[in-house]
Amino acid sequence: MGNLFRSVLGVVVVLAGVPMARGQAEYPFRDSKVPSEQRITDLLSRLTVDEKISLMGGQPKIPRLGLKFSGQVEGLHGLALGGPGHWEGRDAEKHYKQPLPTTTFPQERGLGNTWDTDLLQKIGALEGYEARYDYQSAKYDRGGLIVRAPNVDLARDPRWGRSEESMGEDPYLVGTLSVAFQHGLQGPDPEHWQAASLMKHFLANEYGVG
Repeated sequence: MGNLFRSVLGVVVVLAGVPMARGQAEYPFRDSKVPSEQRITDLLSRLTVDEKISLMGGQPKIPRLGLKFSGQVEGLHGLALGGPGHWEGRDAEKHYKQPLPTTTFPQERGLGNTWDTDLLQKIGALEGYEARYDYQSAKYDRGGLIVRAPNVDLARDPRWGRSEESMGEDPYLVGTLSVAFQHGLQGPDPEHWQAASLMKHFLANEYGVG
């Protein structure tokens, strides 16, 4: 629990672009040496009801605590920060933002056909690096550190319209390659993830048809 919390906290909570108030840096929830439960309790005790509600959606910011929480970004075979699906999002005036160039890899089916765990880990590592760079860059400030990938659905029915999003029908192959991708995405530091893997899908999606 402790290592997991510290890793997740390092991913979803970063300093906002505002000066911290005096004494703010000494908040116990910022101190990785403090036991996890104490950090959680301390952070929750400092949030108002409205701030807690705001954490349930979007990419909330709490400037008074110097907090900025990460949103999610699509990343099955490269970060989706543009393109015809308008993954780049909109600005305050509801205009689409300029797409950001990211590295694109073969669809999941192609990645599965490599049978190469080392390659999948390298791909995940590059994607995680780009996610963190674009999100924490003062120039871009886009995307998020929670990456919706990999997809561990099994392509068991050829009628399934999203079969290209699966690395195959074999649980061992899909599981092994998915773990390698996640290790690359999250990075080698056990205390602070480079990015967080939001593995999908939770329930029954591989049996969908159409």
